[in-house]
Amino acid sequence: MCEATVMTEDFTLPYNLLEEDDLPTLIAKAVGTRPHTLTPLAGGMIGTVVRATFADGETLVVKHNPGEGARLDIEAEMLRALRLPDVIRVPDVLFASPALLVQEFLPGDHLGPDAHADAGRQLALLHGVTSDRAGLGGTTLNGDLEIPSPWTDSWIAFFREHRLRFTAEKATPRLPAGFCDRIERLIARLDDLLIEPDACSLLHGDVWSANVLASGDHVTGFIDPSTCYGDPELELAYATRFGNLGEAFLNAYTAIRPLAPGFIERAAVYAVYPALMHVYYFGDRYVPTLDRLLAESGV
Repeated sequence: MCEATVMTEDFTLPYNLLEEDDLPTLIAKAVGTRPHTLTPLAGGMIGTVVRATFADGETLVVKHNPGEGARLDIEAEMLRALRLPDVIRVPDVLFASPALLVQEFLPGDHLGPDAHADAGRQLALLHGVTSDRAGLGGTTLNGDLEIPSPWTDSWIAFFREHRLRFTAEKATPRLPAGFCDRIERLIARLDDLLIEPDACSLLHGDVWSANVLASGDHVTGFIDPSTCYGDPELELAYATRFGNLGEAFLNAYTAIRPLAPGFIERAAVYAVYPALMHVYYFGDRYVPTLDRLLAESGV
């Protein structure tokens, strides 16, 4: 991560801000105070991410995406949906527009093994927040991709149409011949392979080490969500298959929320969705992973 500090008084901005329209002034208009310094942060998949430090020592995180189609306001709505008392900690949103998101700075580094158990406990609490429908009532995000998340009475129907089929269509240009047919065969079998939950849980939606902050053995915050209500097994499948969260995480989670028998088999089905997202974003290097998961799922 680049840690070069930028003094904003003379507008000597870092390389990735030179083409942008005076970010310090945009921040000042949003929060009422001009930042003293800007420090680039990792995680700029959606535009530029900086730590803004003010003269009084206050620190905020700012995301800026002036590009056409930017929807940082959707990210703000997902963070607000997750910001509930006595559940997980997510950054407070101070200002949000499609191009600019100003949020609370949370301490900590990327999640390491010492805090895996706490991550499991906190997600178990989050998943205790439920709805009788899947979705979130509109459009949400995965990275910079807008994904449909309408309220849907059936979780399996939601996962079929708005996660698997939608993402497969987005990833199709990067999929080898035959993969779309295999995915359609999997989609046709979802009613037999998955369990319709009694209620849908609130999901962060993108739990991996870079999106969870920790200090020692304690998680200090969750960032960069892809939120909806759904089956917690989708979250757990992603966290364990792609997020490098292992036995300590799952043991701590299941001590609070036990899993139904057959989770390992269903996790392969659920992991097809993030595998498709990885193919969409990163190309054919994730095709072997997708191939293995489809085979595990029986197609």
